[in-house]
Amino acid sequence: MNNIFAYLLELNIALLVLFVAYKIFFERDKNFIIRRIYLLGVIILPFILPLLPDALRMPLSGISPVSIDLEGVTIFGSGVAQEATQSITMGNIILALYSLILAFGLIKLLIQLVNIMRAVHVSERIEIRGISLLSNQSLHASSFFNYIFIDPHSVKEDSFDHILEHENIHRREWHSIDRILVELFVMINWFNPVAWLFRKSVIENLEYLADSAVLQKGTDPMKYQLSILNQYIGSASISNQFSSQIKNRIIMLNKNYKLGSKWKLFLFIPIVFIAFFIASCTEKEASVEAIETTEEVAKKAAESQVFYVVEEMPTFQGEEAHEFRMYIAKNLKYPEEAKENGVTGKIFIKFIVTKDGTVKVPDQETLSKIEGKEMDEVVVVTYRTLENEDATPDEKYIDLLREEVIRVVTSSPAWEPGKQRGQAVEVMYTFPVSFALQ
Repeated sequence: MNNIFAYLLELNIALLVLFVAYKIFFERDKNFIIRRIYLLGVIILPFILPLLPDALRMPLSGISPVSIDLEGVTIFGSGVAQEATQSITMGNIILALYSLILAFGLIKLLIQLVNIMRAVHVSERIEIRGISLLSNQSLHASSFFNYIFIDPHSVKEDSFDHILEHENIHRREWHSIDRILVELFVMINWFNPVAWLFRKSVIENLEYLADSAVLQKGTDPMKYQLSILNQYIGSASISNQFSSQIKNRIIMLNKNYKLGSKWKLFLFIPIVFIAFFIASCTEKEASVEAIETTEEVAKKAAESQVFYVVEEMPTFQGEEAHEFRMYIAKNLKYPEEAKENGVTGKIFIKFIVTKDGTVKVPDQETLSKIEGKEMDEVVVVTYRTLENEDATPDEKYIDLLREEVIRVVTSSPAWEPGKQRGQAVEVMYTFPVSFALQ
């Protein structure tokens, strides 16, 4: 789950940088093909980001983990151990909300595609000037891949040729690919306003590109602008999605922007590099000798550091946590002397999965170095006796519970160790164990 948050964090920091670059270098450029290539590069970023080399990736060790606590187990005086009820963390809630809205967006896109296919099936097929059209009175002039929807009876005769050519350019240049990719892009980043601004820019640029191509064929600009207005006359309003788009298209047609140089396209790679460099900056800075390579630094960090979250979390018998809880539940035993004296409570044990997969419980000195504060290797809380809930049990009974938890945890079969940038590393967990008497 933390890997998902890290992915979205570095992606959206990069998007902010890329959008600022777009506003500076491309928005006033009338080379709409170069703009299209840049925007396409941005919207496919979420799909290529997991494939980027580690040098451009945000180190997960620099991110505060959402949660490093495993769900615990409860052992009863009868000797029966049960897994603790799964706790609902803020991280789980955020992930569930993100996934729910993402699923809703995907379903909405699927419905739109189904409606288009239905329109293809029910529309009347006609051919004008060698171009195959689908006549459908319920749809505005539009295109989708190789299909062009246009009703000759609802379009004024002097505007028909302009609109047909505009939609034919969308079809020939496969603008539908951009539209589908940008919809998927905005679903992944639905919570980021910058993603929606990119979506708006992609849609507008495709219209500008088609408009520009029509004018390059010698079409009269004033007549073409009238055709754009006539296309949605009577339907454009403050709430209509086309009204602002039409306004922007007409403004762009009358702007005296220069045709930008193709060299701007070569800015994309350094801009992406800068974006991920910014995303990769963490609060903690490390000083290394100039002669050390990135691999050497990563290897040294992996050898000396204990992580909470890594790119590849440790696994226990194929599972990150569930199988380990099952193992603890099956092997824990309530110490008889503690049970006879009514001692109950909860122990929070911190343990480390080492680079070779073994489990160790760090001592107080080691924990102090790792976490920067004084603490026991096992934290004991909420103890009471059956006779007197306010009583404090003898320390020897607490030691019995502590030793039992340490015994079972440290006798755990080997884990598959966690990895950071391909190097096996040590990963720390916090695991609660409850002792209860019925």
